Amino acid sequence: MRKIKMLPTGVNRHRCHCLFLAVILLLVAAPLCQAQTSRFAATYYNRGNDRYKKGDLDGAIADYDAALIFNPRWALAYNMRGSARYNKGDLDGSIADYTRAIEIDPHLALAHYNRGKARRDVGDLDGGIADYTTAIKINPHLSSALNNRGNARRDKGDLDGAMADLDKAVRFDPHNTLVYNNRGLVRRAKGDLQGAIADYDRAIEINPRFAEAYSNRGNARLDRRDLDGSIADYELAIKIDPFFAKAYGNRGLARLFQGDKVGAEKDFDQCLKLDPKLKPLLEEQIEQAKQRLAARQ
Repeated sequence: MRKIKMLPTGVNRHRCHCLFLAVILLLVAAPLCQAQTSRFAATYYNRGNDRYKKGDLDGAIADYDAALIFNPRWALAYNMRGSARYNKGDLDGSIADYTRAIEIDPHLALAHYNRGKARRDVGDLDGGIADYTTAIKINPHLSSALNNRGNARRDKGDLDGAMADLDKAVRFDPHNTLVYNNRGLVRRAKGDLQGAIADYDRAIEINPRFAEAYSNRGNARLDRRDLDGSIADYELAIKIDPFFAKAYGNRGLARLFQGDKVGAEKDFDQCLKLDPKLKPLLEEQIEQAKQRLAARQ
């Protein structure tokens, strides 16, 4: 009987030994490779954040792009790239990034909040409100989301809903000048001029250089026919921000009511010089003012 030829035992052992070493190397190398990839992602992400803070939005986006190549499931990187795109005016791109961040991490309140801002800016008030609502469910004390949902509700004409949101925002963040200013807008819209002025007073007390609050308080005083008080507020707003087009337009209206047509025309001209897009609104306000003046005669 022929003997069956067998491979030398030493060869089998050598191959097994090599296979064993290969497995060990793979087990050791995989975590090292993953750690290296994570470090690369973090390096680009952190540099992107630095560039974002310095206003280098293109550089920031490039770094977030690189970070996402190394870690394509990093929700925070999508969120930050979305913010950079938002600040560049790329609202659709920002919404896409925020949406991807939410898909990866549905509990990232900041991504819901940011997408809500972008949606409101493109005119999707319902979508914005829905996103703010989700952000608030995740973090009930997120005053910025309450503030923005209040603004969106005001835009939709839901003044009571807006007041409820802004009241909560004030409780959670009693030193936020924007919240007082925005609640003042709602109170004025509801006809509560005294309450509106009180809110603007508080905003100015916290930040004496808040030009918009002075202008808005001037509007409320103008509604109360306090022409001198309103003009004083508009002048303070203009002193703080000489490029505040609406403040010139509003001061022009107050001067028109005072009978100072020359001063009013100068203000209207300066308003439109700074922001020509205000022309339709300003013309409508001037016509309304003239009708009110005619009714008094």
